[in-house]
Amino acid sequence: MLILFGGVYIYDVIVIGTGAGGATVAKDLSLKSKKVLMLDRGCRQRNGTYVKHMKTKQIYLKNNLSDEDKQKYEFLTYPLDLTNIEEIGGTTTSSIGNACFSCSSCYSNSIMQQFEDKNLDIFEELLEASGELNVKYFPKKLWGHSTKLIADAGEELGYIVEPMPKFIDFEKCQFCGKCVNGCIFDAKWDSTYFVREALECGAVLIENFNVFEILHNDKKVIGVVGIDENNEKHIFKAKRVIVSAGSLNTPIILKNSGVENVGESIFFDIFTTIGGYLKDANLKNELMMGVKAEFGPYFLSPHYSMQLQPLMSKKGFVVDDKDIIGLMLKFADTCIGTIDEKGQIEKTLTKVDVDLIKEGYDKAVKILIKLGVDPQSIVATSLKGAHPGGTAAVGEVVDNNFESEINGLYVCDASVIPEAPGRPPILTIVAIAKKVAKIVNQSLKDDENEF
Repeated sequence: MLILFGGVYIYDVIVIGTGAGGATVAKDLSLKSKKVLMLDRGCRQRNGTYVKHMKTKQIYLKNNLSDEDKQKYEFLTYPLDLTNIEEIGGTTTSSIGNACFSCSSCYSNSIMQQFEDKNLDIFEELLEASGELNVKYFPKKLWGHSTKLIADAGEELGYIVEPMPKFIDFEKCQFCGKCVNGCIFDAKWDSTYFVREALECGAVLIENFNVFEILHNDKKVIGVVGIDENNEKHIFKAKRVIVSAGSLNTPIILKNSGVENVGESIFFDIFTTIGGYLKDANLKNELMMGVKAEFGPYFLSPHYSMQLQPLMSKKGFVVDDKDIIGLMLKFADTCIGTIDEKGQIEKTLTKVDVDLIKEGYDKAVKILIKLGVDPQSIVATSLKGAHPGGTAAVGEVVDNNFESEINGLYVCDASVIPEAPGRPPILTIVAIAKKVAKIVNQSLKDDENEF
């Protein structure tokens, strides 16, 4: 199946990373009978164990908070926790199954709108992705107790509360609230599904392999170089290379390969969870983020965080975790920050960011009080980032074909998204990858036609 040339295997395509983007493009190209090699720095893990594989990096955000803001919104003074998973399937394995379409009807600067502004259309691929992931809205008849309380309180305050689209099979779902561990009931899609499909179609997967550079000659890709789990160096040759190692690792690989303008901006798609005491709320054991209320650059959605309980204890509320109810505030942060070749990040929390947080926080508090939460018990977690991007943006690092200045080198993860969407990006990343797969497949066909 593979072509051996001078002792080196030659592939049609090498895909770096097996998250939403990498797994999708590997699967789609394997279905087109292309010789695909997948390289991932992680390995396969068992569903139900993914939280322990989550990596957290603390980022101290630059800011100009006033003394009043520091006192009222103390959580803004904590360092931000940036999380990711570097195993087969990437961070999709710990997602809550949210399938936002990132369209301008919810937010004027959505991913779809950002791409349209650059004459880039992924609408067809978004529909394909939605079909393949079997996206459905969370049925109202399946909402849990706390989800209903939050929805009712939000609507009484005049907010539009709607079900969240999910890539979850609700007939299999046990509504246990443990999506972040990896679904043991085979109800939630993650990109390991596409990895398996790619392997069934003949793709090759090498785990525990760390790519550190893309090889190229006269600005044309020829392969990759990296080290295996035994710290031994290997070179793999390919006609095309697709980097989908995640927005924290992709820029390092690109920088090492001589690609310019990489890592000069970064967003985290920041969120915090605001919660308080409500007897027998039991949100912890419900399907998280079952509904949402949209407010342009941010939205609110039911969410439980383990950080809430100790924060409430500090305020004198010693409560059981079943008595905690919360709302996630997720917002589109300003894309001001950098990441260097060593992965060091500098990031600024701007006044625009702070104003959005304050506005969203106040709305969340109103909802919580409306549904019966003790106002004195309300706390907010430190800021979190689980969907970083912008580090290899379209128009700056890659063109409208998601190709870099090195011919044959493509990027298809959240790195290519220019600005924060303020929405879960997995469905959109799958759509981007499907677009890239079509482009790469056609370019390989064009090569064949030249001979």
